[in-house]
Amino acid sequence: MASMTYSPAHDLSPSDGLSGMWDGLDKLIELQKLDVAIAKLDAEARAIPKAIEALEGRLDKAREAFEIAKGRSDQIQKERRAKERELEESAQNAKKKQARLFEIKTNEEYSAVLKEIEALKTKSSQLETEVLEQMEAADLTSKTVAEAERIFKTAQLDVQTERREKEARLATLQKDLAGLEATRKGQAGRLDGDLLRLYVRLMKSRDVAVVAVADGSCQGCGMTLTPQAYNEVKRNDRMFTCPSCNRILYFPG
Repeated sequence: MASMTYSPAHDLSPSDGLSGMWDGLDKLIELQKLDVAIAKLDAEARAIPKAIEALEGRLDKAREAFEIAKGRSDQIQKERRAKERELEESAQNAKKKQARLFEIKTNEEYSAVLKEIEALKTKSSQLETEVLEQMEAADLTSKTVAEAERIFKTAQLDVQTERREKEARLATLQKDLAGLEATRKGQAGRLDGDLLRLYVRLMKSRDVAVVAVADGSCQGCGMTLTPQAYNEVKRNDRMFTCPSCNRILYFPG
């Protein structure tokens, strides 16, 4: 059978809420509405710094991708320039050795220089191939860099916009919370001390302190009340608590 709690402080009040409502219930319901609203706004406010941190993380990733792509492109360009210098040196050496052929006196030395020239030509051919490959790689990486830079700059703008929006929302939430907290303080001050302490204890342990009954059941835990208890709760003229979850029960009809 549902448990019943009653004290003179909880006698019927004039009709300022639900019909036949016991004194304090109307105030409890209003206080709980305020607490639910405060909890909702507080949760949203607490989530905003983490959301901003996630935005910064997204921007950091875009920046890192751009820097990696640019670093790779710079490295390829550096290697290409080094190969071009090496190719130029090889061509100059071959040209000098070619000129020496007209000064050589012996067949043995002539053959040796020809071999050196041939080796330099082979080297130059290989270097030309490598330079072409690096030019192609540089072209591809330049496109990658351009795309990474575009993504990074877009992310910068998006993050700046979203950050401003979230900071503005946070300021609004903080203002709204301050107003609700002030209203809650006033509402709590209207309650009997013992009743307020019971409410606070239930809110801490159950998240919801005051629940309606519907179809004969507590809407907090789902327990089915006895017909007698249900009928007594429906009158709203005394304070009843659920025998299962201990929440304060009322009939909203």
